[in-house]
Amino acid sequence: MFSAMRHMASALCALLLLAGCSATRTVPPTGTDFELDGCTPFLNCVSSESSVSLYNVPRMPLTGPLTEDAWKRILSVALDLPGATLDNARFGYAQITCYSDSLGFPDYLEILVTKDQRHLEVRSQSRLGFYDLGVNRDRVQALRVDLQSAGLVREAARATAME
Repeated sequence: MFSAMRHMASALCALLLLAGCSATRTVPPTGTDFELDGCTPFLNCVSSESSVSLYNVPRMPLTGPLTEDAWKRILSVALDLPGATLDNARFGYAQITCYSDSLGFPDYLEILVTKDQRHLEVRSQSRLGFYDLGVNRDRVQALRVDLQSAGLVREAARATAME
């Protein structure tokens, strides 16, 4: 009996160690009038909504107000990221699962247009584990570079001067 309880406790601890977090929990069924979640105190997440510098990535300034065509192009660029599959999308919000190249672990990637439709907020978080080896920050940076190359977002230094 004691051995079985010890095995159950060990299994529970293993699950807690592997447990990651989910995508934003407060996503309404329509619209974009909400915020992406910040990051938990684990090193497996980056978010432009986070006020903690360790987890923060800059939001992405769009080259113009978001249009349907630009949104379709943003989604296309995001889905070209390695291992990306679309989970949920509507105009101005997307939830994407990305599988890491090295170990194939699933991560959430969320993109949300701001209320003024001039910036993209982003959040990328591992579903498993407490540390991501920098994969999520690298993913957001790759997305930023690809969106800049497609002419959809401005570089951060130029964006600051223009805002």
